[in-house]
Amino acid sequence: MKSFIASATSEFASLVAERDSSWSVRVEHATQKGIVPVAPEKIAGFFWVTGEFTTPRISGKVTFGDRELYINTVLGPTRGTERYALWEWADALGRPELVPRQTDFVQTVDRLEGIVSEMARATISLRDDIARSDPAIIERMELARGEVRAAFQKQLADDDHRRARAAADAAFADRDFTRVVKLLAPFEAVLTAAERKKLLYARAHSGAEERLP
Repeated sequence: MKSFIASATSEFASLVAERDSSWSVRVEHATQKGIVPVAPEKIAGFFWVTGEFTTPRISGKVTFGDRELYINTVLGPTRGTERYALWEWADALGRPELVPRQTDFVQTVDRLEGIVSEMARATISLRDDIARSDPAIIERMELARGEVRAAFQKQLADDDHRRARAAADAAFADRDFTRVVKLLAPFEAVLTAAERKKLLYARAHSGAEERLP
């Protein structure tokens, strides 16, 4: 954690060297009362360290911590409200190679310093493009976010479907047809042919009034 503070402060120093710029560090940890500020030497449990920067052109923060020991940089134009991850800006601007991608479970000082250094260099390299905040670039990032959200929601739905299918198989074997209907009905639109037959059979034998079309 102290290595992150030292590295981030050093690597982002040139970014905040210009006039009307600032850099601050905040350390927090999780407690029974929520997430609260803490002195670095008193951290207990999960922690978050934030290096926040503001310049005339761009503003943002670089963070490290939580249970995955994840490093991330989020930023945008100082005179705007847009805030996206550094890797999102790099992708949208056609410069994905600038930003490190494997930035979680950072457990060695060498790896931490390397990631922070690359993020600082990428931030400086993309600074002018980020400050311009081209509407086409913003739209590109929003579309990409939408695709990620849709994929995530589909994964969640697929996981729920798999769990329901396994439970329904067990209930069907026990001839608990009411439970089979309860488990499979919410997924009716995406059931396989075999699952639909199982649901139809369970409805017929559980006294459920609803029928498949």
